[in-house]
Amino acid sequence: MTKRDHKELLRYLRWVADEMELRDWTLTLSDNPAPNDAYGHMTETYGRKLAVIEVCSDFRELDAEKQRHTIVHELVHCHLASPTNMVLNDLEKELSDTADRIFWSGYKRQIEYSTDALASALAKHLPLIDWPK
Repeated sequence: MTKRDHKELLRYLRWVADEMELRDWTLTLSDNPAPNDAYGHMTETYGRKLAVIEVCSDFRELDAEKQRHTIVHELVHCHLASPTNMVLNDLEKELSDTADRIFWSGYKRQIEYSTDALASALAKHLPLIDWPK
């Protein structure tokens, strides 16, 4: 991704975040590609409203609707960061290691399904990114 494209994607990310009522979040767009062949990835800072968004190395070449969906999906994760951290950090003290691993695995899967469904519902109401020519 060129520096111009990166700058436009960061502008778009911030605009979409504001539209999704995430104005109080500080967002960074990483230069590093998303891990594990994912279209995108969000890493938040525990206890803060700070997140780093990564997108795949060929993000610019993805279909425009997939680009929009990916950005919205990662931003929905910001809304769900608090309950996710509660489950991740509070239950492990109370559950056995096995029960904690099983619960966390299932919880992560359900959060991904929910996040993806919410992203699909929201993304269609937002414009596509207008990449620089």
